[in-house]
Amino acid sequence: MGPPATTPPPVPPPLLAPHKPRPRRLCIWLPNWPIQRWRREEGIPPEAGLPPTELVLWMLDPRRGRVVVAASDDAMACGLRPQMPLVEARSLLQQRFAWLQEGAGQAHPTGQAHQAHQADQARQAGGPEKPSPSGVVVCQYDPAADRAGLRQLAEVLSLQISPLVALEPLEKARWAGQLLHQPQALLLDVSGIGELFGDEQKLLQQTASLLDQQGFSAQLAITSSVGSAWAIAHYGSPHSGRRQHGCLTWLVPAGETETALAELPVIALRIAVDAAEKLHRLGIRRVDELLRLPRSGLATRLGSGLLQRIDQALGTVDQTLPVHHAAAEDVVSTDLEYPTYATDLLKHRIEQLVKQLAAGLASRQQGALRLTCRLDLQAHQSQRMQLGLFAPTADADHLTGLLHSVFEQQRLTARVHRIVLAAPLTGPLRMHQRSLLTAHGGEGQGDAAALAKLIDGLSGRLGGERVLGVRRSSNPLPEQAFQTSVLTGRRAQRNAAASNTRSRETRASDTRAGADRPPTLAAEIPLRRPLDLLRQPQPIEASQLHRDGWPQQIKLRRWPAAQGVNRAWGPERIETGWWQGPSIRRDYFRLETEAGQWLWVYRQLGQNSWWLHGWFG
Repeated sequence: MGPPATTPPPVPPPLLAPHKPRPRRLCIWLPNWPIQRWRREEGIPPEAGLPPTELVLWMLDPRRGRVVVAASDDAMACGLRPQMPLVEARSLLQQRFAWLQEGAGQAHPTGQAHQAHQADQARQAGGPEKPSPSGVVVCQYDPAADRAGLRQLAEVLSLQISPLVALEPLEKARWAGQLLHQPQALLLDVSGIGELFGDEQKLLQQTASLLDQQGFSAQLAITSSVGSAWAIAHYGSPHSGRRQHGCLTWLVPAGETETALAELPVIALRIAVDAAEKLHRLGIRRVDELLRLPRSGLATRLGSGLLQRIDQALGTVDQTLPVHHAAAEDVVSTDLEYPTYATDLLKHRIEQLVKQLAAGLASRQQGALRLTCRLDLQAHQSQRMQLGLFAPTADADHLTGLLHSVFEQQRLTARVHRIVLAAPLTGPLRMHQRSLLTAHGGEGQGDAAALAKLIDGLSGRLGGERVLGVRRSSNPLPEQAFQTSVLTGRRAQRNAAASNTRSRETRASDTRAGADRPPTLAAEIPLRRPLDLLRQPQPIEASQLHRDGWPQQIKLRRWPAAQGVNRAWGPERIETGWWQGPSIRRDYFRLETEAGQWLWVYRQLGQNSWWLHGWFG
């Protein structure tokens, strides 16, 4: 008999590669993000209330002056558009509300003049104009605050939706259809995450619910690529979307990306402006029309950048997301043992929180530039205290004193049960080497610290919008030769390049303003500008004009008689650019009267009128 048969050993199963989820991308577009962010921080409900609160944000264009950056929906309905001059936007709003007030029987010229005066004072102070009875707010656009708000929202989404969140990546130049060269969307990698929520539709629902809780309205799209998600979130048809928690959502299954992109406009692919203009001249309006064209012809005529955008939208080329990494969180909080109104107890808890926060900042060589203290109340909404600082500081005693002064001005509407203190804006602390010969560690350092504390104290008591700094402007008009800005709560922009740029602009403006100045004028009169500049020029009577254009006899209204002019220097012509509105052309003269007075007067060209603008000495 032969040997017994043996069973062969079992063959092990082949090693399987780990399952890699299909790429899925979520784009969250926040339409009119500057307006949404401003309303949320100021506590103004979106497009609600009677009368409605209309918001207009402006920025200073170096060529066109003040232009509109963003506006609320009601303001846009009045005809406002981005890049519109602010003067024209004001005119449209005034016409609308004049009509509304006449219909309601509330028109009052004196009240309107008072509101206009208050608005002018707010503009001169550099702060936002307070809402008038008609509900219009005009303030300067703050791109840094928009980016900071978008980063805060990204951190919330990274904790509750996906850890891979990126701000909308931008190119060096605007692409077609982009009005504001600032990120207004968030991109999330949600590959394999939909199963954790049940499915991707529930993921969209949860994200929309979270945005609604944060007080934002958005348009969301989940597709297989970054480009297609961005395109559908921005240009998707509302009829194909789904409304969830105040947000419009789209869900595109894998393999249907090209079909979903077919009817979108070509600018949804984030293409360059010149490429979009060429396609428009060729009659190419939609993406499906573009995809039918030969790729070789597109590359030679419109550049390789267009092909890259097409591949990114179709998913054949993946786009890397610059994932946002949250900075160190400078937030401390405490829960009280029992809700209380006790001021002494609350101030003591605030002091403890400030010490804890300052210790954490100092360990990283950082100082607070903004502080927010939230008081969670038992029966009402939370009360928030905000504090801006002139320079970064981690001095606990200084911060405690500032917060206490702001807290003393608060009126609690309910008992406090929780206190949260945060430093949303920080900056590096200035380190100085101590000197052996001076008591304060260096000449001038003690004065700088004392100045910072003085500015912080005044801002805490009077309000940051009332403590302003003054800097030179490149505007040639004397009454606009300076600008005011809030000193506290902003990151300092101090670098050599910016300083050199400002100095070059100032020299260039001086050259333009004094182009007609005689070459010996600077040597004859050291002070080119008067020490006392009138807020409003005063009309004067000028007669017996010299052959050089200056008057030989002048008279002010308060003078009993006219005075002769002994000497004069000029003219110095000052003109405004066409982009700043109606042209202003003036010829300035420096006059010495018989009584020994030195005056700075000008003739308004085109009107042949004379005005006194300042006094020397």
